[in-house]
Amino acid sequence: MDRVRESGPIELRVCSGPPWHLEYGVESIGDDYVCRIHGGERHIGAVALSEWRADRATTECLTVSGHKERGIAMHAAHTLCAAGRRSVSCIAGIHFDSLKPNEVESIVETVYALTREAAAALEQRRLSDAIEDSRCLLPRIEGLRGELAREVRELMTVPPRAAPAIVDGFDGRVILFAPLYLCSACSNDCAYCGFRKSASFDRTRLSIEQAVQEARQLARQGHRTIDLVTGEVATDRFVDYVCEATREILADGGIRRVNLNMGALTTEQFRRLKAAGAASYHLYQETYAPQTYFEVHRRGLKRDMAYRLAGAHRAAEAGFESIGLGILLGLHPIEDDLAALAAHARILTEDFPRVRIGFSLPRLQDVDAGCEYSVAAPVGDAEFIQAALFLRRRFPSAHLTVTTRERPEIRDRLVALGATKLSAGVSTAPGGYTLEPSGTPQFEISDRRPLPEIADLVRRSGRTPVYE
Repeated sequence: MDRVRESGPIELRVCSGPPWHLEYGVESIGDDYVCRIHGGERHIGAVALSEWRADRATTECLTVSGHKERGIAMHAAHTLCAAGRRSVSCIAGIHFDSLKPNEVESIVETVYALTREAAAALEQRRLSDAIEDSRCLLPRIEGLRGELAREVRELMTVPPRAAPAIVDGFDGRVILFAPLYLCSACSNDCAYCGFRKSASFDRTRLSIEQAVQEARQLARQGHRTIDLVTGEVATDRFVDYVCEATREILADGGIRRVNLNMGALTTEQFRRLKAAGAASYHLYQETYAPQTYFEVHRRGLKRDMAYRLAGAHRAAEAGFESIGLGILLGLHPIEDDLAALAAHARILTEDFPRVRIGFSLPRLQDVDAGCEYSVAAPVGDAEFIQAALFLRRRFPSAHLTVTTRERPEIRDRLVALGATKLSAGVSTAPGGYTLEPSGTPQFEISDRRPLPEIADLVRRSGRTPVYE
C-alpha cells in the first residue's frame, strides 16, 4: 500500500499481484473516503456506506441482484470507517468465471488483507493529525520542552556522587506501598510489555473475593496503601469491575488508600472510579516522541497518543487531585523525554492548580522469552539517578516513586536523595500474594526485600516511613 501523504487528500492505490491482480483504492472525498475494490471484469456488485456516529461505525449495504460482494464491501467500509473515523463508501465488483470454493476464499482473504493494510494507513493518518492539532497537548509540551531541556542537560552533567541530599516537601516522610495486580488481560499490544495482547499465556482476572484476599494479605504484612494495577481495558464493564474491587477492598478495613493504574479512560469513567473511593490515578505516557510512541504501541487504544496525553487532564476534571505521571526509560533518549515529562507536569498544574503531581521513572525490564523488543536507549544507573534528581529539584513538593524494578543499592541511594514513595514486598502477578499458582508476572522485580526491611532502610536514612 502506498504511503499516506502527511497532509492533503488521501490517495491509496494497490494491486494484489498474482493470481488475482485485485485493484484496491482509497481516496478522499472532502473529509470522507471512498473505497473501490475490483478484480477480473470491472463492475459494481455492492455498495456499502459506513458512518462514524456515537463513537462507532454504523454500516449499511446495497447489493446488485445476483452478486456476492456484500460481505467484502461491508467489511471494508466498516473497517476503514472505524480506522479513519470518517464516513466511508465502498464500491466492490469482482468477477471471475468458474471459480472453485477455495479460489473464492482466496480472493476474500486477499481483500481482507488489503483492507487491514489500508485501515492501518488511515488510522496512522488520523492519529498523526491528532497530535498536530492545536487542541492537543503535544504542541504545548513541545513549546516548553526546549526551555526545560537546558535544565536537564545541565543537571545530567553533575556526577550523582557530587549531588547533595535533597530536602523535599514532605518533611522527610516516605510512603510505603505495594502493587496489587487485578488482571493481566489487556487490549493493547505494546512491544515491550509482558501483558501485551499478542503475548501467549493464560490471562488471569481475580474475582472480587480474591482481590479482597490479596489486599487482606498485604494489610497483614503492614501495608495500608496499595496500587491497583490492571492491563488496559477501557470498557465500562471493566471499569465497573475495578470500581467494585476498590469499594470492597476499602470496606474490608485493612487497606486505607487505593491508587489506580489502568490506562487512559473517559472523564465519566474516571468519575466513577473516584466515586468508588480511589485516591489517586497514575497514567504514564511512556514516551513523548511521536515516532517512537507509534512504533512501540502497535495496536489498541493506547496507540492514540493525543488521547493518552489528555488522560491526566480528564482525570483532574473528574476530581482526582493526586495524579502520577511518568516515562518508561529505555524507549527514547532520556533527556528529550524527561524535559517533555516536566513540561507535561507544568501544564497540568497550571491548568489544575489543586492537583498534586507524582512521578515515576520505571526502567525497561526483561519480560517473557517471546518478547523480541530490544531496549532502544539504555539508561545507566548514573543517568537514572540524575533524572530523579532533576524531577526532585524542579518539583520539590511532588511525590517521587521508586519501584522494585530497581536494585536495592539504587533504591537505597534515592531514599537519601528525595524519593518519597517506595514499594516493598512486591509481586507483579495477579494473585501473587495468596494464590497458588499465581498468574503470569508483568515483569521480574529486582528488590525482593520485605516491608519491615524497607521501613528500616528509611529510618536509617533519617526519614520516617509512613503507611497512610
